[in-house]
Amino acid sequence: LNMVGRSTYLDAVVNKLADPSDGHSSFEGRYESRLSMADEQNFLMLSWWFLNRGWRQLMAQISEATNHCIGQLPLKERVTHRELAALFNGIHLRLRENGLVQSLTAVLLPLGDESVADYLGSNRLAADRVFTPVFVRLLDQMRDVIESADFVYVFNSCVDRLTTQLLESLQESFPEPLPVPRAPMLPTVEGGAAPDLEGVVREFEEFSASPESRVVIVQLLPRIAREGHQILNGVPNHYLENVSASREVQALSAAVYTAEDVTQ
Repeated sequence: LNMVGRSTYLDAVVNKLADPSDGHSSFEGRYESRLSMADEQNFLMLSWWFLNRGWRQLMAQISEATNHCIGQLPLKERVTHRELAALFNGIHLRLRENGLVQSLTAVLLPLGDESVADYLGSNRLAADRVFTPVFVRLLDQMRDVIESADFVYVFNSCVDRLTTQLLESLQESFPEPLPVPRAPMLPTVEGGAAPDLEGVVREFEEFSASPESRVVIVQLLPRIAREGHQILNGVPNHYLENVSASREVQALSAAVYTAEDVTQ
């Protein structure tokens, strides 16, 4: 949307600054767009690819990483919240090792003759009407953004941000641990109470490493399923709001919108 908005804005500026007598402006030779309604619709329609094809590839990668990390873990296993977070981090690490970020372009856009033919045929589109010079330019720019280091950084940042939000919501499923009873103090000769050295050491260790409550994994599945429904279908969607409020996302959106789009 930012790329379409940028082109529309620049078109408006060029038209406004054009000389009424000959239709030329100071941008002549430096900017070429003239984004038509058809180009805009065809470009926005590219989201069809992820909604109908790309998500399957993404789900296959996530399923492989999940099975690799927790596939052998018994459902009756009791885990702490800290251990649950480590499981999520393990899945993320596996996805990154398997090149998830590098495959995002193919997940989001139809690439290659076979994918393009599938996309055009499924939507009853004609290649000569879709792949205009303006559309191809927008598509190339879209690929440049997705494959950029900035996009990778923002993507990983959003994954970490949303995982933290999910783990915070699952924290409610872990009850507060019961307080550790203290050992009685031993009496002294004078009748007072003297601390037991071993007890003091044990109490210090228990204080420095307070016990964490454990929950059976199978008991967490319904809550995780509800959070998954909230992520995909929630209205209002708190996860989407969290991503939109991210400074990294806002900075990348601003960079895309304000990027210079001129021909040399």
